Amino acid sequence: MKKFTLILLTAGIILTLAGCGKTKKVEDVDVDLTTMSSTMVYSYVYDMLSHPDNYKGQMVRMDGDSNTTHGGTHSCIVYDALGCCTEGIEYVLPEEQEYPDDGTKITVVGKFATYKKGEGTYFVLVDSVLE
Repeated sequence: MKKFTLILLTAGIILTLAGCGKTKKVEDVDVDLTTMSSTMVYSYVYDMLSHPDNYKGQMVRMDGDSNTTHGGTHSCIVYDALGCCTEGIEYVLPEEQEYPDDGTKITVVGKFATYKKGEGTYFVLVDSVLE
């Protein structure tokens, strides 16, 4: 009976560990927008885009709708409480990972950064993963 229990326990541990690689969950984030109300999320993202230097280098987790621009960039779009106004932050996945279809609900985690293109400043989550 002890041998059967040990085998069953070992099999359970192996199955648990085997399933861990399917979804990557990043635990150490500085700004977790997934725990906030829609009003707070929209306000926080607006503040991030208005004052990017306050957030550079911070790990950000956010959920929203996947969107691809005509230029080929991918963004996570969030809405205000009424659903009429949107803000978005671009994200960049590793080369081997496919981007989700537009309109797909996503949770993305990445390091907040900015870059210049022409005269504009753009906001992006680099080293991103989808959870």
